Amino acid sequence: MFDDIRRIISRIAAKYKVEDFEINLSTGDNTSFNIEQRDLTISTQVGVASLGLRLAKKGKLTYASSTVFDEHTLDRVISAALTNLVPTSLKGFVAIPPGSSSDYSDPEVARLIKNPKALQDIFSEMVKQTWSEGKGRFERLNGSGAVSQGESWVYTSRSKEPSYIRQTAFGVNVDLDSRDFDFLTGRKLASESKIASLGAGLAKSLPKGSLKPSDIGVKGQVVEVILHPMCLQGLFGLLVAEQIYATNKLLGISKYRVGDALAAPSVTIYDDATHPDLLSSSPTDDEGTLSRRIPIFEAGTFKSFLYDAETAVLDKTSSTGSGMRRPVLAEETHEAPVRPTLRSLVMEPGEHRLSDMIRSVKKGVLLKFLLGIHTADKVTGAFANTAFLSRVIDAGETVATTEPGTWAMRGNALELIKNIEAISAERLNLGSGLLPWVKTRLAVG
Repeated sequence: MFDDIRRIISRIAAKYKVEDFEINLSTGDNTSFNIEQRDLTISTQVGVASLGLRLAKKGKLTYASSTVFDEHTLDRVISAALTNLVPTSLKGFVAIPPGSSSDYSDPEVARLIKNPKALQDIFSEMVKQTWSEGKGRFERLNGSGAVSQGESWVYTSRSKEPSYIRQTAFGVNVDLDSRDFDFLTGRKLASESKIASLGAGLAKSLPKGSLKPSDIGVKGQVVEVILHPMCLQGLFGLLVAEQIYATNKLLGISKYRVGDALAAPSVTIYDDATHPDLLSSSPTDDEGTLSRRIPIFEAGTFKSFLYDAETAVLDKTSSTGSGMRRPVLAEETHEAPVRPTLRSLVMEPGEHRLSDMIRSVKKGVLLKFLLGIHTADKVTGAFANTAFLSRVIDAGETVATTEPGTWAMRGNALELIKNIEAISAERLNLGSGLLPWVKTRLAVG
C-alpha cells in the first residue's frame, strides 16, 4: 500500500514541480464492543486509512490530506493544496535514517480482531463478574472494550526508506453509575483473569454513598489531594505542556527557562517516545526525526523545551523529535499541522505506597477526573473545575464518592507541580503516559 501511494505522489509532485514532500500514512483494523448493562454490541472496522502530506515549493509550505488514494483524487488534493502555500523557515524535510522501524504487535490481540466471539466471551465474563460482585452497590453498568492493529509510515522525498511501525492495542473500561470507573490499556492483551476481575474489583471497592464538601467540613478550604495518574496527565498535558512547547517560548508567553527549579525536587519527568509499553511511542515523530528520551524535569529542574523542525530552526537549535500532527478543536489528526507535542509522558516513581498516601490524608479527595479541564487558562495554568468520578477521603480512608457538581477544585498546575508532597511507588499505564499517584493540595470551592 505504502509503495503504491509513494509512487503516485512522486509522479504528481514532479508534475507540479514540488521540490520536497513528506508523507504520513496510517491504516488499521479494529473490533470493539459497547457495553450497556448486560448487553454487548459489536462494531468492526477494516482497512481504515488516512494520509497527511506536506509539500514544499520555492521556500513555501502547504498541507494536504485524504482518505482516498487513487491518482486522480490525489492529483486534485495536491493541486488544490498548492494554491495555499505559505512561507516557511524550513530549508527542507528531514532525511530519515535507514532502519527506523519497530514491530510492537501482539499475536493474541491480532487473533481477537479476527475472532469477535472470543473477544465477546472475555468481556461477557467481565460483565458477569461485575454484576455478581456488585450485589446492589450499583444500578448501571456502562463501558467498552476494543482490540486493534495498525501500520504507520513516515516518508520524505529526501529519504531512502520510510520510518515504519506496526503495533496492536487493547483497551477496556467499566463505569458504574457514573460514580467511578476503571480501565486497562496497552499494546498487549491483559490476562483474561485481570480483564474478568476489572469491574468486580471496582464494584467491590465502590462506596455506597456520595458526600459534598460541607459534609466533612472542607468547603472553602485548602485540602490534601491525591491526584490519580489520569488527572495528573490531564493537568500536565493541557497546562504544563503549554509552557514547554517551543512555539510558546518563541512567542514570549512561556514562563519557563531552562535551568530554573520549576517542580518539586522529587519530580523527574521525561517525554519518552521510545518507551516500548506506551501506545504513543514510535521510531520517529511525524517529521521523521528519531524519537528519544527527553528530560523535561530532573530533580525539579526544568531541562528542555520541545521542538519540531521549524521551531528548532527559528530558535537556532535541533528538533527534539517532538513534531507531531497535534489536532486542536475540530481538526482530524491527518489534517492537523505539525506542532511541538508531548508524546509519551513518563514520571519516575516515588517511595510511598499508594495505600500509605491515602492513610496520611485527614480530609481530602482522591481526584481522578476534572470536568471541563480544557477550559482552564493555558497561559497562567489556573483552573477551577468540578471533581468527577473521584473519592472522598476522611481519616485516612476512602469513605464515599464525590457528590456530582459539588466539589469545585481550584488551583494552578504550574504551582501544583512545585508543591508535590509525595509520589507513589506504583505507576499506571495510560497508553500515552506512565505515571504515579501524587499528593498535593487544592482549594475546594
